[in-house]
Amino acid sequence: MLNGFLSSLLIFFLTTNSVLNQAFRKDGQVVDFEILGVIMYTCAIWVVNCQMALSINYFTWIQHFFIWGSIVLWYVFLVVYGYISPTISTTAYRVFVEACAPSLLYWLVTLFIVVCVLLPYFSYRAFQSRFLPMYHDIIQRKQVEGSEFEISDELPRQVQGKLIHLRERLKQREP
Repeated sequence: MLNGFLSSLLIFFLTTNSVLNQAFRKDGQVVDFEILGVIMYTCAIWVVNCQMALSINYFTWIQHFFIWGSIVLWYVFLVVYGYISPTISTTAYRVFVEACAPSLLYWLVTLFIVVCVLLPYFSYRAFQSRFLPMYHDIIQRKQVEGSEFEISDELPRQVQGKLIHLRERLKQREP
């Protein structure tokens, strides 16, 4: 919960402070609340999905599909909703296509904020895997140190048994 609270504060304050008091496009257009909302929500979409990608230890194609697909779906939603009649989409009428997408500032701010918000999470994960490792962190570290590794007593008996079984199957496959 602390990570979510910190991420939301960083997204809000970094977004408002980075785009509010300057021209947004080459023609001198300044940021209004519609553009600010699109930038903030885009950053929230990117941050949440990148945090999920960082927290997953073993990727499958379905995880890639849903993580990157939800980001693509956000941009599709912006385009489709922006092309709906202005009576329905009201202030969001073509805000992405006409204001945000052509602006270099939109893309740079999105990248900057996503990196800045992910740094505390990435630092915590690095600290955790180094000083308070979970079982999969211990196994990965042992695998990096050498292909043949001793099974640690820190691991539960079930995990030790599975590792012994997997090592024996791997030896059977080698010529």
